[in-house]
Amino acid sequence: MPQHKGAVRRVRLSEKRRAANKGSKVELRKMLKEFSASGENTPENLRKLQSRLDKLAKKGLVHKNYAANKKSKLAQGVKSSA
Repeated sequence: MPQHKGAVRRVRLSEKRRAANKGSKVELRKMLKEFSASGENTPENLRKLQSRLDKLAKKGLVHKNYAANKKSKLAQGVKSSA
């Protein structure tokens, strides 16, 4: 248990941030699953997913190379299906 007032605050804030970050990551996984499962991988859906990946990478929730790799693979999939 934290002994100082500042440490108590850090614990409280980190718990709040962890909950928010978890929600964002769950949302991303859900979007990825829906995108790959649905047969309609349109460029519009791809743009939404790429935008979400960019935002999460900018916030540091996913690594920038992970986001770039996912975006590349998804674009290849859309291009090959079209």
